[in-house]
Amino acid sequence: MNQDIEKLIVQDKKKGLSDKDIGGKYGVTLKAIERIVTREFGVNISNAANHLLPSPKKTVKTITPKGFALEETTVWSFKSRGSWATHNGNYRGNWSPYIPRNVILRYSKEHDLVVDCFCGAGTTGVECKLLNRNFIGIDINSVAIELATENTNFDVSGASADTKTELRVGDARDLGGIDDATVDLVCAHPPYADIIRYTHDNEGDLSGCDVARFLDEIEKVARESYRIVKHNGHCAILIGDMRKNKNVVPLGFRTIERYLAAGFVLKELVIKRQHNCKTTGFWYSNSVKYNFLLLAHEYLAIFEKRKKGARGGKEGAVSAPDSSNPYQGWKLTGEVNTLESTTVWIFNEKDWQRDVTLNLTKRYSSGHYVFFGKDAQDKPETELTETDLIIAISGDNMDELTSVAKKTLSAGGILAIVCEDVRRGDGLLVPTAMKIEQRLRGNNTLEIKELIVVSIENARKSNDGGSIEITHKYILIYRKTT
Repeated sequence: MNQDIEKLIVQDKKKGLSDKDIGGKYGVTLKAIERIVTREFGVNISNAANHLLPSPKKTVKTITPKGFALEETTVWSFKSRGSWATHNGNYRGNWSPYIPRNVILRYSKEHDLVVDCFCGAGTTGVECKLLNRNFIGIDINSVAIELATENTNFDVSGASADTKTELRVGDARDLGGIDDATVDLVCAHPPYADIIRYTHDNEGDLSGCDVARFLDEIEKVARESYRIVKHNGHCAILIGDMRKNKNVVPLGFRTIERYLAAGFVLKELVIKRQHNCKTTGFWYSNSVKYNFLLLAHEYLAIFEKRKKGARGGKEGAVSAPDSSNPYQGWKLTGEVNTLESTTVWIFNEKDWQRDVTLNLTKRYSSGHYVFFGKDAQDKPETELTETDLIIAISGDNMDELTSVAKKTLSAGGILAIVCEDVRRGDGLLVPTAMKIEQRLRGNNTLEIKELIVVSIENARKSNDGGSIEITHKYILIYRKTT
């Protein structure tokens, strides 16, 4: 890019001009603007004008979100990002404060120690200060720590005087300043590989890693988190998927695997809905035209550190899901008015099976489709010779299912696997969709195309304070390549 244009972009950012306006003015992409801003200011921020202002102690008018209540199901949706205390969206990619607030309240007590090793601009630290937790925030970017210092520099009426906030530059892969088994909760939002770059030239920054290297490095982070967390303590991370060559890259599941490999067990797997995905006009038309879905979900994984021997069986292992099939009486009735265009499909409890089937057949089939599953009923009158869509009802009998898919799917045909997570008797979670994706990873015939979350409206809410009610299901979409 022309250096003169870059200088003009920096000047406009300092004036407070939006990225949209700058992009239109100079014909540059958001990615290019972010790169210039990160290099110039040392941090990826949306409003450089505010960053240049002096930062005295913050004046806080509201310290709690209006009408706040703990989330009770596995689908969390916050239409408003949250602007109480000093929270703001200036730091690119920071998470909604509703997320750490829920995690901190559910998995820690007042005066506990909470660590965020991807501190960013300090969202978790602000919530810890508001909720009377001790906090250590670490980030590899010194400018991010400066922002976090500004955002946590406020007084809270009634806050305990003996809770402390400590912020420092450091590497999440080496938390040597924190002793073993001394932390009650790790609450962190790592980068999603190289989707958003948070520093300009810091080689240690994980946001500069491609997927393969990111996963290797995040496992080091996971092992350090496991080391510092107390027995029966928790670790929570928010991670999302990516898209490459028109196919989804299940970065979320593969990151969760690395934390399980580090020794954690999985307590909860929450779906966090995104509300910045436009589903009308240009994006909707392109979703249909090019047959892809806009990524609209992230995973909030809650891990637990249990004493060795408390799990039973092999270290880090989980039991198989219940083989009973909850999907019975699948039918194809009615017409779909509008195709779903994001990776989160929201249906009511009564009609979700019908609506899933209608969307799958409308998007992926010309009429030659079949159901697969021991409880599948009302199959279309189609012989299993060649078909363009198989809807697999649950992920049981994977060997038979993949064999049938290879034999009967036409080239480019779709295998859609509907499944759900399962709660074990000891309260831990069996991540069924993740295990299916593991099983089919590297398959030479079937490549993953989409990972869809079905959110069930009006579902039951848990009365069990220890577990969250599972109110979502998955659809794994695989395409036959040969």
